[in-house]
Amino acid sequence: MPHPCKAAGCIHLCKAAGWLHTSICARPVAVCLHPCKAAGCILPAQGCSVRRQHPRSPAAAPASPPSLLQLQLVESLSRKLAVLREAQRGLQEDISANGALGEEVAAHLQALCTPGEFDKYRLFVGDLDKVVNLLLSLSGRLARVENALSGLGPHAAAEDELALREKQRLLAAQLEDAKELREHVGRREEAVGAMVARYLPPEQLQDYRHFVKMKSALTAEQRELEEKIKLGQEQLRCLRESLGQAPTGH
Repeated sequence: MPHPCKAAGCIHLCKAAGWLHTSICARPVAVCLHPCKAAGCILPAQGCSVRRQHPRSPAAAPASPPSLLQLQLVESLSRKLAVLREAQRGLQEDISANGALGEEVAAHLQALCTPGEFDKYRLFVGDLDKVVNLLLSLSGRLARVENALSGLGPHAAAEDELALREKQRLLAAQLEDAKELREHVGRREEAVGAMVARYLPPEQLQDYRHFVKMKSALTAEQRELEEKIKLGQEQLRCLRESLGQAPTGH
């Protein structure tokens, strides 16, 4: 069962690092630039005197140094991003190996089938990648719009909500079209598979089926890792900026 925050873009590292989950989400980091936050202020905004101070010169009191907990959070996020990047490198090796297997299958098939049949095979393999990427892109964009809608406060401008709901409607319609396209590609997969089975011996036919299955799975996993790394980098950048640290480029 997916984690309840999955649709909102939550980054789960259990697959890559063996953790249950991490707090890196598509939602903004719960770190405030307010000076009293760094000092551990627990007063509500209306009761905090620091909030109403308006220093007029650089001679104002310096900002409080980051707390140990904040520094530990930066270190934790950095470690988790490093694990994600390592997983990404391993995944790229798997993608390259599966691509090499696909080229072997294609070479054997080309030597046995007609040029027209081989063209259909190549077209199917190319469309398989495209439709998977399209589905992932639209799903991610729709999740971000829905997340933005759920984050609107009671005093949000009506035009902002209307614009988001229109985006939601359009993306939902595009996603349904993409799902229909995926079903069409699935029917073509059956036809291409039947053609391949007429030419390839059992061992090479098994290679073909493995290649097609893993091609879609690896494409989806690659896109997921890219999104996790992107969101994690943004979280870390915001946190470092709130603590007055210079970005490191990672």
